[in-house]
Amino acid sequence: MSASIQDPGRIRDLSAAMAAGGLTAEGLVERCLARIAAVDGQVRAWVHVLDEEALATARALDAERRAGRLRGPLHGIPVGVKDVIDVAGLPTRANSPSRADLAPATADATVVAHLRAAGAVVLGKLHTTEYAYFNSLPPTRNPWDLTRTAGGSSAGSGAAIASGTVPLALGTQTAGSVNRPAAYTGVGAFKPSTLSIGGTGVLPLAPSFDTVGAFGGSAQDAALCAAGYAADHLGLRAPSPVRPRIVVLSDPMIAAKQQPGTAAAVAALAARLGAAGLPVREVRAPVSLEEVLEVHRGVMVAELGRTHARAPRGRVSPRIVADIEAGLAIGEADYLAGLRRLADFRAAFWSAFGADDLLLLPAAPDVAPTPETTGDPSFVIPFTALGGPIATLRTGRDGHMPVGALLTGAPGADARLAGFLLSDLGTELDL
Repeated sequence: MSASIQDPGRIRDLSAAMAAGGLTAEGLVERCLARIAAVDGQVRAWVHVLDEEALATARALDAERRAGRLRGPLHGIPVGVKDVIDVAGLPTRANSPSRADLAPATADATVVAHLRAAGAVVLGKLHTTEYAYFNSLPPTRNPWDLTRTAGGSSAGSGAAIASGTVPLALGTQTAGSVNRPAAYTGVGAFKPSTLSIGGTGVLPLAPSFDTVGAFGGSAQDAALCAAGYAADHLGLRAPSPVRPRIVVLSDPMIAAKQQPGTAAAVAALAARLGAAGLPVREVRAPVSLEEVLEVHRGVMVAELGRTHARAPRGRVSPRIVADIEAGLAIGEADYLAGLRRLADFRAAFWSAFGADDLLLLPAAPDVAPTPETTGDPSFVIPFTALGGPIATLRTGRDGHMPVGALLTGAPGADARLAGFLLSDLGTELDL
């Protein structure tokens, strides 16, 4: 195991320690700051660290706890924020020279404000790719192996948790940029149903897909983080315990791309879930995941062009400029046809499954590659487009590198997915 790896601790354990008086929010922030100083020079997950502000917030939350005012499970828990999401007093650079002169944000993004209201301590900003697009590279390295990528645009979020510098983090997913970096860095993630989370204060990329997701040391912790900023009607704050039926999803694209170590790790996880008493069966995808992937690409590029049409061409990477131009060249009729095809895919896909079904598949074809690329997002993207909540589960390792799996349900099944992760069985499995 790399010296850059450290478990940040489970939220339930950190909260219990604070309730028992063995830990304070201030002490937890100090622990995080010390860990950042020790390892982030190599990992490079952090852009800005709000050391004094975070310590002051932690002291105020400790005083509230002593006075008997407890805001919930996130009370006193530090969180990092991807640098496409506004934090008051900090600039949102999005790793782009085009935003180098941008003034600091005057207000928190809505999701950040809700986390503060829930008692979380904002520790600072985390590295991303330019505009959170996959056609660029972040400076962040994978804590498990510093010669490898930490994944796509939310690389800093996954790496910050894997290196033990913070227990929770926010990312965004337009294609695969929450669930895949979590898998590559051996941590958990929870991406709520696509479009279910308001984007005020979040730099847009392709608004039909942009969704704020959460990272944690486990998928259970990530679900607790998402509950801190999600709307009440998603049911994440107090979901009923669920014992789902597990569907191991097969598809020609998965079969062609997945490597033996990945396949073995996901099969072992399916066996663990079956041994825990959950029904497990294998089902072929009712629509072609490769076709969904292709249509998603067209819609995403069209929206990239429309969203960033005025981006200064000389201050944005040539690869992004090329895709902006390609998006602007997609006519309105073709763009709307893509949206209709995605709606048809969603209806056809989810009609094949029942309300109790949660689908299991690999998060990526292989472990994290070397950092000339952010890796292959093709297993995640179809499910971003299909619209349901997606958790990244830790499934073990292939050699010295972590392997992750996706667990997903139909759009709006957020409470069912969280209900499983937060159940006694989910706690026992510690996925």
